[in-house]
Amino acid sequence: MVTFSRSHAGHTMTVHAPHGTRDFDRAAFDAFARTEPVLGLDVEGRAIVDGGPGHFGPDAGLRLVQFGTPTTAWVLNPLIPEQRDAITATLADPGRHFTTHTNYDALAVWSAFGIALGQRIVDTHLLSKLINPDERAGHGLKELCSRHLDSGLAEAQAALHARMRELAPVGHRAGNNPIEWGWNHIPATDEAYLVYAGLDAIYVRRLLPILLALCAPFSHLVPMEQWLGAQATGITVRGLLLDLPYTERLLTDIQGEFEQASELIHATLGFPGGSPKFAYWLAEQITGTELPRTEGGQPQVTADSLDLLCAELDAGTAQITEQGAAMLAARRRVAALSNSRTNLRAFVAAADAGGRVHPRINTLRAKTGRMSITDPALQTLKKHDPRLRHCFRAEDGHVLVGCDFSAVEVRVAAALSRDSTLMRVIASGADIHDSTAELMYGPGFTKEQRTHSKRATFGTIYGGGAKALASQTGVPISVARQVIQRWQRTYPEVIRFGKRIADAPIVVTGSGRRIPPDPKRRYANSNYAIQSTARDLLVAAVYELATVHGLAANLWLFVHDEVIVQVPEHQAEKVRDLLTEVMTTRFRGVPIAAEAEIFGTHWGRLPDQEPDR
Repeated sequence: MVTFSRSHAGHTMTVHAPHGTRDFDRAAFDAFARTEPVLGLDVEGRAIVDGGPGHFGPDAGLRLVQFGTPTTAWVLNPLIPEQRDAITATLADPGRHFTTHTNYDALAVWSAFGIALGQRIVDTHLLSKLINPDERAGHGLKELCSRHLDSGLAEAQAALHARMRELAPVGHRAGNNPIEWGWNHIPATDEAYLVYAGLDAIYVRRLLPILLALCAPFSHLVPMEQWLGAQATGITVRGLLLDLPYTERLLTDIQGEFEQASELIHATLGFPGGSPKFAYWLAEQITGTELPRTEGGQPQVTADSLDLLCAELDAGTAQITEQGAAMLAARRRVAALSNSRTNLRAFVAAADAGGRVHPRINTLRAKTGRMSITDPALQTLKKHDPRLRHCFRAEDGHVLVGCDFSAVEVRVAAALSRDSTLMRVIASGADIHDSTAELMYGPGFTKEQRTHSKRATFGTIYGGGAKALASQTGVPISVARQVIQRWQRTYPEVIRFGKRIADAPIVVTGSGRRIPPDPKRRYANSNYAIQSTARDLLVAAVYELATVHGLAANLWLFVHDEVIVQVPEHQAEKVRDLLTEVMTTRFRGVPIAAEAEIFGTHWGRLPDQEPDR
């Protein structure tokens, strides 16, 4: 058996790498595995193409699996039957626990061995995000190890990349190509490869107690976040069934509309809508306003700038030529269709051979702990355009049931600030935005005034000001400033709360989560507290649904303030009522309202579909 030794900062580490059957001492490996209650776990796989099915597609495949203690690692080859048996027995043992960095390894293990590690994993990435939730803080394994331990792992990675560049054949040496080539082709017996693999498992195990100690002030959050991470991994493994015929038809239709709008612009003007020429041309077609400009002075044609222009045109504060109006409509159509086309292509590309998409759920994506979904980015799909959500369907004989909070962040803002007026509005059960508009403008408020007051509500919670409100609604900044002043007079305690918390050296939420402030955006502290609390209310509801009511295996997706479950059709009404009951709660005396609905066989209900009851 080949053995390597490395020392860094006075810490010596040993990597055992049996090359074949004869030099693999199974008894010695089993004895090693029994020495620690928690083993570091890492895998080396083939390069996975971005945008595809990931661990669930043809590119996936494991080349090495490694287990580590703080001082020793064994690097095993799953292509060698005796070593594969040892790997499988170790991973499948329900009494064994592991630590990994992100759920990459858990997904790879499921893909290669069909073994669900579930809650037998402690994810050091999640621990790091609890300690400092700022995404810019550096949560990669190499960064964390260099910060808390030593540079050994980063040096091993550099040595491996150098070896890959050395070995890469002509045609694979430019840019990042040698690294991509290396993951697939570097010999499994290469010293740099084996040392890097083994040290990965050792370092993640060494890192674990350090991060756990740093989590001590909020240790109660650790098991909940680890539990939630396991549920998110379960959703990824199960996948979402894609209605491929519908998706492909919709993609064809949208592609046709996109090309038609693009060709109209090009045929009319002689250049495409994405050309800088279009921005200058459009700027000449309008009067009464100007398009925003870049720092270089070029007119901006973005979705936001075009929306603002349309709002000014609708309000009559700006004018546009007839041809300009036609081209503006076509350009907005191109922008909207481009996003839909990109999403639909991503759905098709991400589907595995069985027609399932396996999205990745980052359960601690934002500083506030708010979750995100990537590969594909399903949290970007809007409710008001159900066509994209309709691409995803339930299993045969099942339906999707969803429930989300109603204006949860406004309710949390009332609870945290103790604003008596806002609490009274919420307690009345009336529409929050209607009531706010009435308080600001009187009972005869207009639809436009309601929109302004609603935007002011969320803008204040999110830390926005008059400029942001003007951009969102199209009103002049002077009008936006007046709207905000009315809102502030209506709910003064919310404003006082924001000013108080802006001076906090660190935002500590009701659940004990720690959120460092942004020195340049102190006004955002109130948003951090509010959004993080709303997120934790959702997680508490998900936990109750899964553990008390047995719906863990039915969890289908988390999206913002919404949870979606998949259940047999005959259970739909019962589960709908259960979701409403569990998610309807109180926070510090303020009602948190929620209402579930049965979506039916598909996530998005098309306009011609009848709602399920």
